[in-house]
Amino acid sequence: MQTITPDTTSANATSATAGDLAEQVMATFRATSRVDHNEIRVHLDGDRVVLEGAVDSAAEKRHALELAQTTPGVENVVDHLTLKNFVPRSDAELAEAVRHSLIRDAFVEKGRIEVYAQNGHVRLDGTVPDYHTKKAVEDVVLWTAGVTSVENLLLVTDEPFVDVSPGEVP
Repeated sequence: MQTITPDTTSANATSATAGDLAEQVMATFRATSRVDHNEIRVHLDGDRVVLEGAVDSAAEKRHALELAQTTPGVENVVDHLTLKNFVPRSDAELAEAVRHSLIRDAFVEKGRIEVYAQNGHVRLDGTVPDYHTKKAVEDVVLWTAGVTSVENLLLVTDEPFVDVSPGEVP
């Protein structure tokens, strides 16, 4: 098992060895400002790329995983990343923290989004006026302390959101 630590070189060629593949992933991290490559270690375990370290948010973690998975030659990614800002909260506290984060954000319309939380996972239901707002909402939630993942079920529409449980549909 080889460990690659961040350095200043970049590998753009196709992966010829395991070390090259791990370096390609690190080069991808270095090429973006959305991932702090100094926080992540990349190594290979057989044919799997393993990411380890502690990142600042669920948003950064998700982006690192997406970048690793889309690096040419990478077929499997193992996630051993942890969150630095993880704050253990009850489901009710986390849902309330997310609601407060959304209320404070200038791009989010109040009252059109329902928030559900369970063990760090947040599900969003409701409507937003456009795709930019849908993405902005998800980003705000991913940066909320205690959130580990987001299921964004927001619909883009001009119509108001009406919550109908499956048993109420005629």
